[in-house]
Amino acid sequence: MKWYVLSLTALLFFSPGCGSRTREEALQKKEITLNQKEQELLLKEKTLQLKEEELQQKEKTKIDSSLKTDTTNIYNAALIGRWSVKMTCTEASCSGSAVGDTKSEQWDISYQGKTIIAKAMTGDKLIRIYTGNNIGNSIELKEDNQNTPSTTATTMLVRLQMINEKNVEGQREIVREDDCRIVYALQLKKQD
Repeated sequence: MKWYVLSLTALLFFSPGCGSRTREEALQKKEITLNQKEQELLLKEKTLQLKEEELQQKEKTKIDSSLKTDTTNIYNAALIGRWSVKMTCTEASCSGSAVGDTKSEQWDISYQGKTIIAKAMTGDKLIRIYTGNNIGNSIELKEDNQNTPSTTATTMLVRLQMINEKNVEGQREIVREDDCRIVYALQLKKQD
């Protein structure tokens, strides 16, 4: 019996050591497996992050390209019609013009395809034709020298902004061949 107790004690004494070594090896294997899975998850997370950034860049490019659409194709029905135009000189470096001078004209504005046509008239007499289109939120017109005979080499540029369906504001810039310049503030009111 003494031997029995002694052998049982020895067996118990040596058994935990072997069991703990196997448990320790199993824990190390699990730790290695967990580290590998963690590395795989980090790699997948990085891959997803790169794909997300790529999608965001594509979306940004799509938005940017839609903002760059051709604004010269904008058709504004409210612009069509007859307008009373009051011009006040705000800058003048040419002889014969002075700051504060005023002029009045009637403009008949229409579209020809995508081009805006503005026929400037005094009374019943056609004095000038402007052509142009929408540039962003504004309208840019240039004097059409082919249809309007001019005695001097003069360029006229008109920039307009619609305030509402009945009012437009802007400016007309005249540059003559001797580089003198006249600028008028424009106020257009739609006639019913």
